Amino acid sequence: MKWMKSVSIFLFFYFVISPVSAKSPFSSHIDSLISLGIQATFLHEYDQAESLFAKIEKINPDHPAGPFYRAATAQSKMMDYETSLLADTFEARIQRAIRLGEHALQKNPNDPWLYFYLGNAYSYKGLYLGKTGRLVAGFLHAHKGVNYLEKAVEIDPSLYDAYLGIGGYKYWAGRFYRYLNWLPWIQDERELGIQMIRTAIEKGQFSKWVGINTLGWIEYDRKQYATAMELFSKGLSQFPGSRFFLWGVADCAFGMKNYPLAIQLYSELLESILKANQKNGYNEAECRLKRMQAYEAIGNKTAAQKEAEILLDLKPEKEVLDRIERHRRLAMECLKKTGK
Repeated sequence: MKWMKSVSIFLFFYFVISPVSAKSPFSSHIDSLISLGIQATFLHEYDQAESLFAKIEKINPDHPAGPFYRAATAQSKMMDYETSLLADTFEARIQRAIRLGEHALQKNPNDPWLYFYLGNAYSYKGLYLGKTGRLVAGFLHAHKGVNYLEKAVEIDPSLYDAYLGIGGYKYWAGRFYRYLNWLPWIQDERELGIQMIRTAIEKGQFSKWVGINTLGWIEYDRKQYATAMELFSKGLSQFPGSRFFLWGVADCAFGMKNYPLAIQLYSELLESILKANQKNGYNEAECRLKRMQAYEAIGNKTAAQKEAEILLDLKPEKEVLDRIERHRRLAMECLKKTGK
């Protein structure tokens, strides 16, 4: 689900401390570790990111930041690899972040950064619950997270990084308003959400790139493919090879029916996925399906057949079998249509 992938991305990357907005609660050394860890994650260097964030937890063992960033790294890798193998690790770390944050708030009830990190942690847990099929529980946790983020902004209006989290929640809650309007606090505030995201992009130093990514997926969701493509391309220029932006560029090219470009971009993604040794087969199946459909659209039956055959020969892991059933069905339909 592309909307879930986009929410996952922004929920991790906007949690960087931004020295040009609210004053950081940490030393410049820790700020540097956070910044380097974020960059490593954008470039899929997860072991490096984990090492950097573990240092933060060691330096400040009673603060929620360390376990939160480590939880976010685990979730980002799961999202990138389309796997649930790190689920237990994520849950343990996010619960530790929440526990430490709640305890610290009892001692410092007016610290905006504690509200900020607690808001992030609850929002991230909400996303995880939603992604695992517990949508209502997910929105309940996300709503609690947004309340904490709004409290952080109430205490310190210059904490612009929080605007991105609030804005993202407002857009996606509005996007699914018709399914959730029985929840009394759910409103359709998509335009306000977009405005808040733009504010974060303009006024938050590190929020810029995740804000651009978030806005790109929102424009994609609104079928404004050209606008979304421009946003994703900016991110890809800043972080060459990042699959977090490359998926967006490829999907936009496909949505714009620029099939030759889409084939090229999905080929780049496929090469990156295989090089990363993503073993469960889901991302490869997705790339193969898109390439097959693009080849069909331009009338290259031979190439479409080849992609369909490779897709059907994949040996995916059990955790994604149900999720690629549609891919397999479409591949069989392709072979039937092309006479194989």
